[in-house]
Amino acid sequence: MQYKSLNEVDLSNKTVLLRSDLNTPIENGLVTNNERILRSLPTLNFIIDAGARLVIMSHLGRPEENDIFQEEFSLLPVVNEIENLLNKRIMFYNLGEFEKLDKIPKISVIENTRFCIGEKSNDIDLSKRLAGLGDLIVMDAFATSHRAHASTAGVITFSNEACAGLLLDEELNALSRVKENSKNSVAILGGAKISTKLTLIDSLSKSMDKIILGGGIANTLIAAKGNEVGKSLVEESMLPEAAKLLENPKIIVPHLVIVSDNPDKPGRLTSIDSIEKNEAIFDVSPESYADLETILMNAGTILWNGPLGFFEKENFDKGTIKIAKMICSSKGFSVAGGGDTIAAAQKAGVLGKLDYVSTAGGAFLEFMEGKKLPGVEALIDKVN
Repeated sequence: MQYKSLNEVDLSNKTVLLRSDLNTPIENGLVTNNERILRSLPTLNFIIDAGARLVIMSHLGRPEENDIFQEEFSLLPVVNEIENLLNKRIMFYNLGEFEKLDKIPKISVIENTRFCIGEKSNDIDLSKRLAGLGDLIVMDAFATSHRAHASTAGVITFSNEACAGLLLDEELNALSRVKENSKNSVAILGGAKISTKLTLIDSLSKSMDKIILGGGIANTLIAAKGNEVGKSLVEESMLPEAAKLLENPKIIVPHLVIVSDNPDKPGRLTSIDSIEKNEAIFDVSPESYADLETILMNAGTILWNGPLGFFEKENFDKGTIKIAKMICSSKGFSVAGGGDTIAAAQKAGVLGKLDYVSTAGGAFLEFMEGKKLPGVEALIDKVN
């Protein structure tokens, strides 16, 4: 993947426009989870230490795109969090205010890019305005690189020079390692809907040795086998596609599950052919995957995306937690991605034990599906 990296460019005395992903949860004006900010800090510090003037831009949430300030989507709490982490003063402007400055501050942040009309449509005029804010564009927002927006793609096209930030480079290298090392490779996929993962399953089945399914995805395959699944989460419209997946010997579904007639009550262990009509599948039993521990211990690479059950409920988190611990006990290179996956890893106490945790959800899936990411493609086009 040919693009220019941050350590290949001269930053001294330049104004660097950095596209970060600072889309963090905020409550009562305070950041409640600063993980994405922390993951962005190495790039921020690299640019600052190189003697450049740093201008940061990011989106936050899904505000109306109308050039009007919307307090609940303001980046101000994020700016305050970065100030505390860096112990440096940061100036904060909306786009129009910044464009009128006679002197660029050492560190500044531009208000939410999604306030700007034309951001999501990758408007040419907005892209040019943003590109004019810096001598160099650094794209570090892997989590939004699958969006062809003005601040992720168009700005690069119209920039004088552009490169990948440290986090973007790190993400692409880790995920590429999983895609390119197919020997003894295992994918563990969960989540609610098979429709959102069908392309991923199809793509991975061509390159990986085993694909272990859980959650609502597995429920739909269990139903496609002709089993009674009661009130379980199932996508009826996807049953024909699920039946086709069952023909693939690489795909493994559970044969032992935890069911209950109420998500607030403890469940019972049962085989998939003994589920009652008033029950629903809420968890998997790790023992239901034949030789799972052996498969994971011998794996060269492991990709994990999505919880394998209703892990938010203590009665139904055991399957996800046990398999998460198995992943971390393996000597294989493990990569996890997706918001729910990270939350599950945190609950299992293994977040720091995985070899790599992606900051992305949609971009993570699209990259693994083999799709081109506009924010990355713009960087590649810049050097070709």
